Amino acid sequence: MTSVGTFVLALHSHLPYCRGAGRWPHGEEWIHEAVLGTYLPLLVLLHDLRDAGVPYRIVIGLTPVLIEQLADQDVDVRSLEYIDDQVRRAQKDIRRFVDAGDPQRAALADFYLGSYRRLRDAYRSRFGRNLVGAFADLARTGHVEILTSAATHGYLPLLDRASVEAQLRIGLRSSKRLLGLEPTGIWLPECAYAPGLETVLEEHGITHFFTDAALLPGHAQPALAGSRRRGHSELRRAPPHEARVATALAPEASDVDLLRPYYVGASDVVAIARHDRVSGQVWSAFMGYPGDPAYREFHRKDDQSGLRYWRVTSVHKGLAEKEDYSPGRAAERARDHASHFVSVVRDELSKTASDGHDPLLAVTFDSELFGHWWFEGVDWLGIVLREMSSNGPIMSTASEYLGREPPRARIALAEGSWGKNNDHSTWLNEGTAWMWDEIERLATELRALSTLDGRNEFRERASRQATRELLLAESSDWPFLVTTGQAADYAVERFRAHAQRFRRSIALTRAGDPAQDEVELRSLERADNPFPDASLADFAG
Repeated sequence: MTSVGTFVLALHSHLPYCRGAGRWPHGEEWIHEAVLGTYLPLLVLLHDLRDAGVPYRIVIGLTPVLIEQLADQDVDVRSLEYIDDQVRRAQKDIRRFVDAGDPQRAALADFYLGSYRRLRDAYRSRFGRNLVGAFADLARTGHVEILTSAATHGYLPLLDRASVEAQLRIGLRSSKRLLGLEPTGIWLPECAYAPGLETVLEEHGITHFFTDAALLPGHAQPALAGSRRRGHSELRRAPPHEARVATALAPEASDVDLLRPYYVGASDVVAIARHDRVSGQVWSAFMGYPGDPAYREFHRKDDQSGLRYWRVTSVHKGLAEKEDYSPGRAAERARDHASHFVSVVRDELSKTASDGHDPLLAVTFDSELFGHWWFEGVDWLGIVLREMSSNGPIMSTASEYLGREPPRARIALAEGSWGKNNDHSTWLNEGTAWMWDEIERLATELRALSTLDGRNEFRERASRQATRELLLAESSDWPFLVTTGQAADYAVERFRAHAQRFRRSIALTRAGDPAQDEVELRSLERADNPFPDASLADFAG
């Protein structure tokens, strides 16, 4: 069976900077869980498919702050310790359930044991404890296109222009240094866009990005009033981008096609909109596959080992009412859902009238959904990639598609994001406005350092540390976690810690004495060590 059109599947991989900043329930254990639950299973799948000659294509965004952490020696050691601990927990559960006369649970614990051991072997031997290199290897053979992002996933429309430049410049440099590649595509943090940003991207060599369909002309346009600061008439305090692009650049709203890419404004940067209905087959809380009764329940853990032995059962049942999980039954549902998804993609593409262009259907998901949150998601993905590689539609990376099917029209994207109401209010609201006030103060203090002359090596190191702390304070994760309440106290603590370390770094830059302050500076450098080449020059201009 063949199908018209091209399909692009993009995964966005990101975690906040949490190296050495707590363990459970919030902190570095986020990385360890994602390594074991998502990144390792995903890499094993993609390398296995390549070794089997499956000609799949996929897009994977890897934020610079994520790969900085995955490449960190301390994170590597503690991730392996975490995997070893999960192996021990499964071993203890086998003995416990056998002694309790519970063969079904004992078999499931043995299932986990085998899985953890295989993933540990892959981490140690197959990938040489270098997950970043394992992703890059897939990119070098053309199976994966890797997207870069802003350095610390800073929310670009709400940052000053110098910070936007620094986030992009340092992020691109980090991707090149750690991956050995020069990505031309970017995942805009939180899919947040403001008119004029495309010009900044173009100046940094970016050629394309993914966007939410609601930002296309004629789709559900966001009303940004909900994002405006307390009584302020302007959305941004210091607009970082150029003037709005004239709407005359856009085709008529009725002519905007979700299955086409478009140049944005007057630039040569291309926006690819995700297909919300097809993407919703996976992420929708109402119809998404992960809510199927047969799949593993994420939220209930064994009170001794922390392993998961229950299935979703029903969204209407409490955690105490969940029934036992069966990997076999879940695998059958994953096959059913993969087949259904492929048919949905084919049907959607078949509706497109032929006018000489190759329609493009793009879907985007968070990588961490697969394997970690949706345990069976990696298996589902593998079946989808095999099926489409064999019977169509054409699977492609974004850069491959644009190389053969460049856009034929331009649009003026609306300002907004993927967040609530498609505006900025998930990140800028009454509960987080104080963070943006503080970020502005920090950025102002950093700019003042440019007037200092004659800094010695010690003070140069301190100024570099100040740039790192500002980048980390600018992460979109902190206001997001405050707004959603997922880890609000932790996010506030982390934000304030970076602001405090920033100011200590500023003080050392201005008047530090190597003889007296070396220990303090080394302590700051050990606490927050990403982006070793970041400097004041990155914030200039």
